[in-house]
Formats: sequence, C-alpha cells, structure tokens
Amino acid sequence: MNFGGGWWCTVNFLFPRGSVQNLPVGARLQLCAEVLTSLAGCRSGILALIAACGSVQEYVRIGPASESSPGVSVSDDVRLLARQMPQATGQFLGLAPCHPLVARLFGEPPVGQAHSVIGRIRWQADCDLVLVAGWRPTCLEPLEAALLARGVNACRNAVEADRGRGTAEGAGGLDLINSVVSPVIRVDERLAIVNLNEPARRELAHGGVLCEQAGRLASATCHAMEELRAAVRRSVRETGTEGRRSSIIPLTGDAGLPRFAIVAPSPSHGEDPTAVVVLPEVDEEEGARRLSALYNLTRAEEGVVRLILVGAAPVGIAAELGLTEATVRTYIKRIMLKLGINRRSEFFLLYILTMSPFRFPAGPPQARSA
Repeated sequence: MNFGGGWWCTVNFLFPRGSVQNLPVGARLQLCAEVLTSLAGCRSGILALIAACGSVQEYVRIGPASESSPGVSVSDDVRLLARQMPQATGQFLGLAPCHPLVARLFGEPPVGQAHSVIGRIRWQADCDLVLVAGWRPTCLEPLEAALLARGVNACRNAVEADRGRGTAEGAGGLDLINSVVSPVIRVDERLAIVNLNEPARRELAHGGVLCEQAGRLASATCHAMEELRAAVRRSVRETGTEGRRSSIIPLTGDAGLPRFAIVAPSPSHGEDPTAVVVLPEVDEEEGARRLSALYNLTRAEEGVVRLILVGAAPVGIAAELGLTEATVRTYIKRIMLKLGINRRSEFFLLYILTMSPFRFPAGPPQARSA
C-alpha cells in the first residue's frame, strides 16, 4: 500500500548529518519546507517568515515554480495570500480550486490537480510562519490539516531547540531518532542496519515481527520479507527523485494484532542511499481519543474503537462494555461509515495515519462530550 504523504514523510527530516541547530536559518527553513510540502501532498511549496507588520522577512521554495507576472514579486503574492489568514491560528485550509495567486506562484495546475493549501502558525513573538503549497487532486481534508499542524510543531521544536546543546555522539540526528516513540531502523538497499533507536533495539532483541540476522533486518515470514525488501528497494532507488513515495506494508503481529511497517526514503547526504523502517506501536487510549476528535465520534463509539485497537472481537467488546454483541456490531458498522473504511484492520491504518511520531509533552485534559 503506497501513500504520497503522511507523518512518516517527516522521518526524512530525522537524519541530517550533524546537528540541525547548527544550520543557517535559510537551510533550516528549507528542511521544514520540504517536510511540510510533502505532508501537504504537493510538489511545490513556499514557506515564508512574515513579520507582524505583514512584510515577508524571508522565504524558501520547493519544487517547480512559475515566472511571476511583470511587476509582481513572490513576496507580494505570499503576503496577499497570507491576508486570507490574518492571524496565526495554527490551522491549515484548502484554497479555492485554481486559485489565481497560487497559479502565479507555481504555474497553472495539472489536469485533475486544481487544489492548494495555505496555513499560518505563530513561530516567534513577532513573526509567523506561512505555508503555501500546490497542486493536489483534492481539497484538504480535516485529517490532513491536523497532520500538517503536527508537522509544523515537530519542525519548529527541532529547528528552534536550545542551540547550546553539545554535538557529542548521540546528539543531532541520533538524538532526533531517539525522540521518536516507535521503533525506527535505518537500512541500506540490502537491509543492512545503519542505525536505530532504543525502541527498535528492544523490538529486534525481542524477536517480534522483525529481527536482526547477521546485521541485516529480517522478518519471520517470507511474504512480509519480500514486501519489506521491495519497499526498501523502491525507497532507496527513488531517493532524490520527484514524487518519491512511502509504503505501508502488513506484518504478522503477536496475539492476532495487525502490525504494519512504514518504509520511507532517507536523505543520503552524499553517502550510499538508505531508507527508514518505522514500526508504529499502538496506544489504544490515545489512538481512540485522536480518532474520536478527528471524526466526531461519540463517547460510546470511542470506547468501541479503544477495544478494537487492542484486538478485541465483538463478543469481547460486548462483555467489556456491558452491551449485546448485536449492538456492538451496529456500533462498528456506524463507526466504519464515519471513518470511511471497510475492514477492521483499517482501524490500525487510520491510527498510523493520524499519529505523531514525536514525544510531545502531555497537555491538560480537555472537556469531552457524551
């Protein structure tokens, strides 16, 4: 299963050579622009720093560009677009199809890709970060908007971290790898392990869905091994090319729980091309809350989703919640309709699509409706 966007594209940001904090501001903006444009599902993007007075202080652009109309600069167009979001709300919106200002920035949209994205978030006390990206085949969905907001926060936390930290071994790229909740393994085309974080070490030592054999990543099942090898090969060979894609491949999990591996390209920085393999781990409480917030589920529906994410069957869910099995099956059908899915395993795919890979501090509990 292939996807052109999603939070796992952010893993391309996790392996720069040296410390991100040591990069110039323009280079850090460039990294953020690449990540956010990819998360928006677009080929072209502009990321700009806009002062409180409305002037564009600095900007970077990604992908194909269009020649500006005579007398009109990129800064002017970005400033005009930013007026559509006069305050930094931390939100991202889909613009009207074939928006003329976006067309001036990126050229006329390809057939079937007439939609674009804008977002604005507070970066510093006197400066906002504005993203304009195009083109994409569909209008931005609320789920994608939430992912973009998470991506901005991840980038901001990374590039604005304390510059006083040392650059000893374990800092920089590996420090960022270790900030990822799930197991992350960086491999070459032959599946030789280049580096990995602590959750990945525990996963491989446990000998679960993936293991280490003679320094290479391996799977216990032949089918999963072939899919993993093919996905890594695609990611490695597509590195540095347009339209590179990430893959989600199914793995055999313990206790009947579906497990998936996310495979994505990793920048090579002049070295041999590599890919990253991420094994998302399910937090059923947090996952159920997130899906409930994104899809406006009721409290009862959230409870059903929580138990599905631990692998419970309808009869077990009924016993846990004090309902009949028929009622639980009705709930599941209604939830699937809301989420736009057809199979129970797709609950886990949605969990992956909506999760953040970083460890963010827990915020205060929010009020919940019944």
